[in-house]
Amino acid sequence: MEKKRILIVDDEVEVTSFFTYLLRQKNCDVVVANTGKDVERLLLSQSEGFHAALVDLKLPDANGLDLLKRIKAVFPSCEVLIMTGYSTIKSAVTAMQWGAKDYLEKPFDDLDSLERVIDAVLESSPQEDDELSREAAQYGIMYAPDSPMAKVVTIAKKLAKKAIHILIEGETGTGKELMARFLHGASSRSQQPFVAFNCGAVPESLLESELFGYEKGAFTGALKARKGFFELAHNGTLFLDEIGEAPSSIQVKLLRTLETGEFMRIGAEQVGQSNIRFISATNRDLEHEVEMNRFRRDLLYRLEGIKLSIPPLRERIHDIPTIAQAYLTKRNGTVCEIDPDAMELLQHYDWPGNVRQLINILNQTLALHECERVRAEHLPPLLREKAIQNATSSIPASQLALTQQIDRECERFVEAITRNVTSIDGFDFDYMIKRIKQLEGEVGRTIIEKGLTETKGDRQLLSKKLNITKRTIRYILNEKGSGSGFS
Repeated sequence: MEKKRILIVDDEVEVTSFFTYLLRQKNCDVVVANTGKDVERLLLSQSEGFHAALVDLKLPDANGLDLLKRIKAVFPSCEVLIMTGYSTIKSAVTAMQWGAKDYLEKPFDDLDSLERVIDAVLESSPQEDDELSREAAQYGIMYAPDSPMAKVVTIAKKLAKKAIHILIEGETGTGKELMARFLHGASSRSQQPFVAFNCGAVPESLLESELFGYEKGAFTGALKARKGFFELAHNGTLFLDEIGEAPSSIQVKLLRTLETGEFMRIGAEQVGQSNIRFISATNRDLEHEVEMNRFRRDLLYRLEGIKLSIPPLRERIHDIPTIAQAYLTKRNGTVCEIDPDAMELLQHYDWPGNVRQLINILNQTLALHECERVRAEHLPPLLREKAIQNATSSIPASQLALTQQIDRECERFVEAITRNVTSIDGFDFDYMIKRIKQLEGEVGRTIIEKGLTETKGDRQLLSKKLNITKRTIRYILNEKGSGSGFS
């Protein structure tokens, strides 16, 4: 068997010695780097690359996230494992979102778990991904192998067993509750209750009694005591859907329970105690809601121990055949096919209602036509019209959505900057312009590095895809990116 070349990046000699011994036992060639400068030197001098790299998140002269991006830019096929302490788990999740295969928690107490993660990287078997896809499908989460959802589900699986609260972001209909149920099912609380509560579906006057319960006689109509959702979810998971809709009066009490686990029924004299894992979801930008004084900042910090973002369906159009076919088979009990022309229309539609809307469209189509094969003419006229418009547009539907998202984020950025300028007295205009220009370089460099990963380092192909010259690529990486420590 060909030896695998592994790069270990850590400033602690004990750590590098431990992994050197472990990996050599697995017939690997090991290269050690103790600093960011060592990594840069190795990347410039090594021609054959590395099969995998174990990178510490914090080094004296470098950040593990920067090293991750640099390694993936030079050797796109190199699988990176981030090594981190528990206190920096949020950064480890960010690393996975940026392309890391997995993360390892220090101290390395569970050696069996550690070896399983390393062996999975060394073996590079797709079986594990297939098993995870099948597991997610049991909760209604469907995606294609190369889908952005594959990374989200991988991170969710990793986080499921952690004693940490999770905030799920995503547009309406993307499957936030399905993801919450998946997290619960993969957690150590899976045999305990999963209780879902929609904060926007209950009148404000009833929210407190629904969440905390009440004693007999607490108010008119309270003929007997009733448990609230906090008691019903004891030892299990409480899913707070549409948390952005919770009124301020309830936000204060939610914060108290999140911090202490304590709650009190309406009309009670004794404090109850709950052991709950909180998963919340929202289709709003809660950071923006905080800025607008509609959501408590301290509550947001408590809820988003880790944030998971579910991409909209228009950004993962290659999932549409998988989702549609799986749903039709489940609904009919037999294989119900979709004509290629019909599927092309489905993939060119922009799906403002996401997966939920796709399922509803399929339901309507089958109810109206009772067909064994869905053809283009069976789809709703408005959907066909909009899909054809998108298909004939010079910009693909997925790219159009991304362009619109960039426009929205730019508008939000301008609003956030200018809103905080209450007076021009003492305002450092020159600094603002310089910082925005620096931001231009940071964004450009990150996109270029993503492109190099996708094209496996082929700059000629990347220049064609982005319609820029190789000289521009070199300039952005070496000049505009010089502030990050790499050139």
